[in-house]
Amino acid sequence: MTCLWLPMVVLTALQRSRAWVLACALLCAAATASAKPLTAVEWTATAVGEPPAADATWLPLPLPLRWTAAADSPLQGVAMRLTFRLDSVPREAFAVLLRHADTGGTISLNGRFIGAIHMADADTHVRWRRPHLLAIDPTLLVVGDNVLLLQTTYRSGTHAVAGVEVGALAQLQGAHDRQFFAASTLPWIGAMLAAVITLLFGVLWLRRPEPVLGLLTIAAALWIFRSGFFLVETAPAAAQAALRVVYYGASGGFAATMTLALLRLSGRRRRRDVLAITGFGLFGPALLLLTGQNTAPLLDQLWMPALVLMAAMGYSLALYNRARDRNPAHALLLVTALVALGAALHDYLLSQGLSTGSMAPALHWAGPLLLVALAMPLVDRFVRVLREAESARAELETRVREREQLLKRNYERLRQSERLQAQAQERQRIMQDMHDGLGSQLLSSLMLVERGAVSQPQMVQILRESIDDMRLAIDALASEDAGLLAALGNLRFRMEPRLNATGIELAWVARGLPEEIDINPDAVLPILRIVQEALTNALKHSGARFVHVTIGTQPDGDTTWLTLRIGDNGRGIVEERVGGRGLLNMRNRAARIGAGLKLETSPGAGTVITLRYKLDPAHLDGPTTRAQQLSLNTEAVIERARRT
Repeated sequence: MTCLWLPMVVLTALQRSRAWVLACALLCAAATASAKPLTAVEWTATAVGEPPAADATWLPLPLPLRWTAAADSPLQGVAMRLTFRLDSVPREAFAVLLRHADTGGTISLNGRFIGAIHMADADTHVRWRRPHLLAIDPTLLVVGDNVLLLQTTYRSGTHAVAGVEVGALAQLQGAHDRQFFAASTLPWIGAMLAAVITLLFGVLWLRRPEPVLGLLTIAAALWIFRSGFFLVETAPAAAQAALRVVYYGASGGFAATMTLALLRLSGRRRRRDVLAITGFGLFGPALLLLTGQNTAPLLDQLWMPALVLMAAMGYSLALYNRARDRNPAHALLLVTALVALGAALHDYLLSQGLSTGSMAPALHWAGPLLLVALAMPLVDRFVRVLREAESARAELETRVREREQLLKRNYERLRQSERLQAQAQERQRIMQDMHDGLGSQLLSSLMLVERGAVSQPQMVQILRESIDDMRLAIDALASEDAGLLAALGNLRFRMEPRLNATGIELAWVARGLPEEIDINPDAVLPILRIVQEALTNALKHSGARFVHVTIGTQPDGDTTWLTLRIGDNGRGIVEERVGGRGLLNMRNRAARIGAGLKLETSPGAGTVITLRYKLDPAHLDGPTTRAQQLSLNTEAVIERARRT
């Protein structure tokens, strides 16, 4: 057991020592490959496009390096030499990272060219804001001192070289990507966000001109132009002055607009404040237009910080007046405004070379954040208005449904009342008709019987006519369910045997009729009585051998007429009988229902009676009962109530 245990202990110790050796090797490799920030540079002036002279005097300077040229300065050349030391030549890919080299230039290592960044020339103005990462072939590196040479050109303005690092390409790539996002991608994001805000809130402002909407729209539009200045890194030299005017105008306008928004938030809306702030925001670009580029350094040193101070004063007033406000949207705006003021101060210090922090402007992300914070109260109010509108709409729908139910119940009661009233009127009409017709006939017959002035055959005839009147009234009542054609059919069924018994042939023809003809029930009984009277006259007085009844409809323009024609081939009506009681009753009944009655007769040529009654087009498609005729259109009434 001891023999086996000792080899295992030795093997374990060897494995552990190998792991420690490997870990130490990895740490050494990591230390070797770590990025080396360069802290010093040597400077010498050169001719444009020419390398430094062999006997050039190199001026040692610390990094970051900043220099300023006069506004009317011509194109100049410069060479900068940076030295770094390596204890061993790395095997992995090597690189140099220029976090900030706004003039571009040509870069060489140990006298060998490694890359070029577009720089200013006679026709082009260059101001790079993005970082640059240049790969280095490890074979170009040497043990000891390695020399990086940057040759570039520049014009007027302030320029800088800062954040120069050398190291493994894989390690510097992440730093380059982060710097690129902060310096180039963030302005694009801010510009796109500002464009969306300008479009959406600009449309709302046009439809509803409110001051806050206008301020937000103007601020977002100005931010687009300000972001465009940072996104344009190469431009024609002639456009440099215009780009500066756009930058100062957008910066001053944005600061003034934000200050006005903060003052409105604090409740201060005096006209003189608006004029003073707007005028100060326009002072910078106006002065630059009047004096050219000579006042640009003065604006950077005095006017730009004054803009920050003006916005800070507006913020202080808003904070003082809204200290007790519990509106979360306003609180968010105040916090974001404070962050934006800090970012503006950072950018000012950066532009003056007083900041040793990040070289990326902080307003690239703080400005869009401030726009979003300013939009939040408007969005919050818009959401509240939508909720109130939805609540009001739901309440209105509930009330409309309740009113619909109430209307339906009321109209149902009204319809029922009218139905009962119609039935009562119908009963009254039938009773009146029976009283005037059947009752009068029975009363006169009773008087004749009491006097003994009526024979049995006459009595039979009187009773038969009374029964016919009663059946006719019953048919009229039944027509509410069966229709006019059915009532006429019942009349034919009763009259045809009596006509045939006296040797009169009855021809009954219906032409072009729909399945049902539904007319006002008030007109059914008069029509039946007119037809019955005509047939009775033919039976009693005509001496005819043939009676022809024709029923049909005739269109006349937009009107349709129901036509009933009763003709016989009897002796006709003599002159003294034309104005008889039976014909007078028929004319009266026709006039009462608005129908036309025409009598055609001549001695020996028979008699033709024509009745024309105007039909309602809605009654030709199918039967409608009396209750349906009297009912109200509930849906139409409800729809009209909704609209009003």
